[in-house]
Amino acid sequence: NVDNLFDMKKSGYEYKEYLPNSKSNWSKKQLNIKIKNIARVIKDINADIINLCEIENKEVLKKLNLALGIKKYPYMYYKNHNRAIDCGLLSRFAIKSSKTYSVDLRFRPIHKIKLKIEKKDFTLFLNHWPSYKHGVKKRLEFAKKLKQLYKNEKRFILLGDFNSPFEVRKNGWGKAVNYLFDDTTSLWYDIAKKDRFSYAYFGKKSAIDHIIISKDINYKEGSFKVFKPKYLQTKYKTPKRWLISKNGKGVHKGVGFSDHFAIYATLSTTPYKKTKPQVVGIKKLLHVADGRVNFILKSVMVIDKNRYGVTIEDKNHDKIFIYLPDTKL
Repeated sequence: NVDNLFDMKKSGYEYKEYLPNSKSNWSKKQLNIKIKNIARVIKDINADIINLCEIENKEVLKKLNLALGIKKYPYMYYKNHNRAIDCGLLSRFAIKSSKTYSVDLRFRPIHKIKLKIEKKDFTLFLNHWPSYKHGVKKRLEFAKKLKQLYKNEKRFILLGDFNSPFEVRKNGWGKAVNYLFDDTTSLWYDIAKKDRFSYAYFGKKSAIDHIIISKDINYKEGSFKVFKPKYLQTKYKTPKRWLISKNGKGVHKGVGFSDHFAIYATLSTTPYKKTKPQVVGIKKLLHVADGRVNFILKSVMVIDKNRYGVTIEDKNHDKIFIYLPDTKL
């Protein structure tokens, strides 16, 4: 999510702080700074395929692509429409076909993109769901439509800003994206819980950007990451967003990047060699350092639970408490 990349043409759909040459100081100079900053991030990630949220139109996407210089992408996707911002795609692989699906005309559609990579078809679904204020029920409509669209696809990847966090929060926030997890794989599982965030709102960190894959996608274990080098972080370790003063004037300062960190992963057309999980008892967990592990606990049951988590016990009668578990135990 590039945090509202608008051009310098007035189309009538701009947010007021992005009206060209207005009191907000949105000017050609500001646009060039913003494009340069976003281009720096894209070049440093160096992905073969990148989904971008909050792009105004195809013309400004072209400007961004040209700013990548020798790293510019040969293929682009953007569907022009009558709304302020939407999703775009940059790809090093040819786009075979594309189609958009509207869920509610007031909101951004779901985009279906087919790519052919090494003689195999891959389907991408680009998403930017309604924001928090529109409620769980509205985002569930998008989740149900998306599930209908991918149910007949063999290899698919769901991408974008879902405005729905990985962990279900108060008032059911997160329920919509969790609706997709029963027949897909969320790559957020591959990151330690304390690091699971791509967005922060008034200091509250959330994983609302997602890469979700079908079971037939070959994923390189441990490759899913949040892209957050020091130049993208504030002193609070949150995204260094594009700065617009909030003193009632809404003036662009020409500083910052986005209010989201990018996320990325390595996928392949051929299977990766997977490490065989080690069968262990609970006692082993007490002596393992923090970090990624590959263990199976067998003959384990939940013996107690409370609002903070569960206690499990194994056949050796060893016990451990799991704080706020990810899975439905």
